[in-house]
Amino acid sequence: MAQKTKEYSVPYPRRRFVRTIMRIVMRILARSLFRLRIVGRENFPEDRPLLLVGNHLGAVEAVLLAAFSPWQIEMLGAGDLPKEPIVELVEGLYWYISINRGAVDRPALRKALGILEQDGRLGIFPEGGTWEPGEMRAQTGVSWLSYRGKAPVLPVAFSGTFGALDKALKFKRPTITMTIGELIPAAELPDKKARKQYLQEYANHVMGAVRDLLPPDDPAVRSDVQDECFELEINLRDQDGDPRSVPQDLEIQHIESLVKFLHRPAILAIFSDDLELPVETLQNLHESPSASEVAEALGIVLETLATDYPYLLVYRFGPQQAEKMKHGLMELLALAEWADEEGLDLKIIPIRRYYSRETEEEVVQIEQEAYGAWI
Repeated sequence: MAQKTKEYSVPYPRRRFVRTIMRIVMRILARSLFRLRIVGRENFPEDRPLLLVGNHLGAVEAVLLAAFSPWQIEMLGAGDLPKEPIVELVEGLYWYISINRGAVDRPALRKALGILEQDGRLGIFPEGGTWEPGEMRAQTGVSWLSYRGKAPVLPVAFSGTFGALDKALKFKRPTITMTIGELIPAAELPDKKARKQYLQEYANHVMGAVRDLLPPDDPAVRSDVQDECFELEINLRDQDGDPRSVPQDLEIQHIESLVKFLHRPAILAIFSDDLELPVETLQNLHESPSASEVAEALGIVLETLATDYPYLLVYRFGPQQAEKMKHGLMELLALAEWADEEGLDLKIIPIRRYYSRETEEEVVQIEQEAYGAWI
């Protein structure tokens, strides 16, 4: 009896005609919008299956990887949040394997593994986001896929991409470099080493190989921010303008994590821009919103984290930091609700301090940054 051929939910390759047209169009647009340099083309291997792994600071890396690889590649991309319209349009035409981050998305990983089992080529960005340039930890999904799919890894580095599309649309034509590195053998679990430890070490090695291809001053390699710390000032006044103290049982215990959340414009923009929730109050605390406005915005954020997007902070900051952030938000909510009930004016001053490597000076930031275009 003939052996039954395994069926895959995502065949490889797929959408050949559409993707071929898109690759041609993307190449033309990329060379028109950017000063594009491609280094190391000779390192593209004939190996199949293959994982192509890159750094991720802007939206254009995935476009460049798909357009300038010598063959069609399947992409593994975020599926846990709405996207900018232009990104949603491109991804809707190309299609990709959607993965929900922050937890183990086994169905998505099985689909990705299926691509490798079909001798396919899969593109993946193990850091998976843009909110902590230079500080993000490599996720171990790349290690698991390489090991299970017996797939070597090709590091591909992109520099000059952060905000590049926004600059290009303003006719500034920024320079972008795509550098292809040397092939890394597929992951193999060694004897006498814990599986979890090895998978993390392999992921770190892969992303280290990507960063080694980048200029030393690139944000993915060396953040301008050093020795970052956070403080919080709370000022309460009654209707006569007299100061009031924060009750002991309402004092904020998770200050560092809370203020870090408040000084991360890319995270706050997820709620206000991507999810279109009325939380702008938390982005503009320098305008001294009322206690009731602060409480309303905090309630919306916490409800969203508890229901629709429980892993939003987990993926971006890790489970421990995410839990501390949520506790800090709940503590501030309790304080804001109490101040509102007491008819008090509440002024929240989140303070961020860091040493700037570029200016060689300490920066004290009180007013929160506006979220700049990252695409």
